[in-house]
Amino acid sequence: MAKKKIREEFDKLFKKGNEKAIKKMLDKNPWLLDEVSNTLDAGMVEQNQIIAALGVMEDELGGPVPIDEIIFSLKVDFNIRKIEDEVHMILTSVENLNLVKRNANGWSLTKEGGRICDDYLNKNLGKFDL
Repeated sequence: MAKKKIREEFDKLFKKGNEKAIKKMLDKNPWLLDEVSNTLDAGMVEQNQIIAALGVMEDELGGPVPIDEIIFSLKVDFNIRKIEDEVHMILTSVENLNLVKRNANGWSLTKEGGRICDDYLNKNLGKFDL
C-alpha cells in the first residue's frame, strides 16, 4: 500500500480514536510514528512533555517512576504545572499507544517512548535546566 493511502487510513483511525487499530497500524508502519511526531498538535506536545518528564525521572531513579515524581519533574525541570488526574489520563492514553508501561512501582518508558523522550529533549535542549 502506498504511503499516501496508509497515511489517509491512519488519519481516519486517529480521528475515530480507535486506539487498538492505531497501535496495530503503528506497529506495521513505524514510519507513521515519525510523521505523527513531526506534526505535533497541542495534545501531543503535552504527551511528549510527560513522556520526557518520565524519562528524566526514570534515569534519575533507575527504575519505574511514581506519578508524583513525574508531576515533580514537570514542575521543576520543565516549569509545567499539572494535576495528578491530568497526568494520569495522559499516561493512560500513551500507554494505549505502547509508549509507556505501568507496573507496581510506577511508570516506565517503552523503547518507542524512550525514542520520543530523547527526540523531545534534544529538540528542546537549552530551554530546560535538567
